[in-house]
Amino acid sequence: MPIVSVIQLGKSFGAERIFAGLNFQVDEHDRIGLVGPNGAGKSTLLNVLARREEPDEGTIAIARNTRIGYLTQIADFHPQYTLREEMLTVFAELQDWERELQELAQAMAAPDAHQDEALHQRMLARYDELQMRFEHAGGYTYENRVEQVLDGLSFTREQQAAPATNLSGGQQTRAALGKLLLQEPDLLLLDEPTNHLDLTALEWLETYLSTWKGAMVIVAHDRYFLDKVASRTIELAFGRIEEYPGNYTKYLDLREERMDRRLREYEAQQAHIAHTEEFIRRYKAGQRSREARGRQKLLDRLERVERPQDFPEMHFEFAPITDSGLVVIATQKLVVGYTGAAQSASEANVLLRAADVELLRGDRVGLIGPNGAGKTTLLRTLIGELAPISGQAQIGHNVRIGYYSQTHEGLNMERSILDEIRQVSALSEEGARSFLGRFLFSRDDVFKVIGSLSGGERSRVALAKLTLQGSNLMILDEPTNHLDLQSRQFLEEVLREFEGTLLFVSHDRYFIDSLATKVWAIEDGVMIPYLGNYTEYHTHKRPMTLDIPSAPVEKKKVAEEAKPATRPGKAQTKKAGKVKVRTVEDVERDVEKAEALVKSLEDGLSQAALQADAAQLTQLSAEYEQAKARVEELLEEWERLADVAS
Repeated sequence: MPIVSVIQLGKSFGAERIFAGLNFQVDEHDRIGLVGPNGAGKSTLLNVLARREEPDEGTIAIARNTRIGYLTQIADFHPQYTLREEMLTVFAELQDWERELQELAQAMAAPDAHQDEALHQRMLARYDELQMRFEHAGGYTYENRVEQVLDGLSFTREQQAAPATNLSGGQQTRAALGKLLLQEPDLLLLDEPTNHLDLTALEWLETYLSTWKGAMVIVAHDRYFLDKVASRTIELAFGRIEEYPGNYTKYLDLREERMDRRLREYEAQQAHIAHTEEFIRRYKAGQRSREARGRQKLLDRLERVERPQDFPEMHFEFAPITDSGLVVIATQKLVVGYTGAAQSASEANVLLRAADVELLRGDRVGLIGPNGAGKTTLLRTLIGELAPISGQAQIGHNVRIGYYSQTHEGLNMERSILDEIRQVSALSEEGARSFLGRFLFSRDDVFKVIGSLSGGERSRVALAKLTLQGSNLMILDEPTNHLDLQSRQFLEEVLREFEGTLLFVSHDRYFIDSLATKVWAIEDGVMIPYLGNYTEYHTHKRPMTLDIPSAPVEKKKVAEEAKPATRPGKAQTKKAGKVKVRTVEDVERDVEKAEALVKSLEDGLSQAALQADAAQLTQLSAEYEQAKARVEELLEEWERLADVAS
């Protein structure tokens, strides 16, 4: 049963038509992913559905008593309210009833209240009516519900008592979500709910929405999130919509099939038109002129198939000018954070301690961790922009670094796009304009001032500059921020083809899975390296050999630990300080064990197939794939150790 019906909806801004003739329905349990390129009008459509904007054409029919909750990209909090007070605004009507109940109770308890019996009876009837409403609406539990939601969203008591506007972007997104949860609307409209959320918060949101009983329409650029949450996809592009059953991955497959079919239909009709026009041209004045005129009439009445429109794509590549040495970056007892001008190392603000690691030529590493854990600070320390608090990060031989900042620090906001590109290249104006066309900047777009661009446009300018550097080490800090889904997919493809070394920060799990062969995870203030992509890290963590600098210990604690008379020997001290470094022989023994496990699982699969045991086949197949992957990882580790030994 539809709770919202959209009929011939149209919207314009000035002379620019955003969309027209939109028709679709939202049923009471729909989970709709609204997708399309940046600028297609997705946020505008949500604003119209939420009644924040009026359409220029068409109507929106909303079923009676349907409550709509809208999460905008920017949280709108009262500047004077604490976080808790902001949550309580959801229950403003309940609070009004509560105040009126208190006032009625005081009035009825007054000594002269019984002198006017009729007035007393009216107050008593009003009190009974209000109390019933208040209780039915959860008036005696709403404060507990606020506490439960805020605690569930991991807000501390200090954060709940502080102004909501003091929260970070990610915290404000979570707080706005909390308000929606408390409202319990029938239809959720979520505009980029994954923005500013770290991986933990993203997984919490997915879990929550998977149990949501109402309908939802979600705009998001996170494919992993859309695949988990959406069961129906609506594409808004070129001013119109197209509907597809299934999540985002299913939508991609169906869309490709639909585009191929439409292109074949278009090309077949064009061939028919060309053949008919040639016939008419040849015979319009001859003996078959009557037939030619008949074909012309049929051709005039033919309903033409439009050439299918597809999204514009960027076209570029990252090409290293030269190869780096084998070891690209090596860290030793690295401690990362900030020191003020008058601070000593012991007084510094330590963000994280890094395991001793080597970033090797060809590695593809995804750096993950909670918001505020120090991911950007670590990247800036590795490339030398920030000094470490202690320890060191060494850049290897012949390393050319290309750095992408998530805040676009390398862009001059006062220059035009064209001037910015010509500042870092020897391109002529014509050559620069042609080059920028690969990044979807055409005609007068190239003269736009960078400070006036959208986040997605600035990202494309930053990527354009990066391609001109010829780097063999790419360090990318949230490169997918502001990019639409099509641009993210293209960037993935380009980075997969990149022949250098890659170290990147991202909250896009699909992006990490597509590119990473290792994960550096910041956990409880320590950066720990793991083998595999995000899914492998999340499913079964396999930490690599670690040597992590220990945190400074208070002098009092050191003195207490020094009290025992017995002193550890040198061997014992060394063993406690560092994990044994793996040798080629260690890895060879592990390879033998892993290959034996693969052989054993192959035998088990054969036996399960003979017995037609489907459950056993499924389980053994998963174990077999993991075992084969483990063999491959060990062989790669053996090759690296063998190279170093030689």
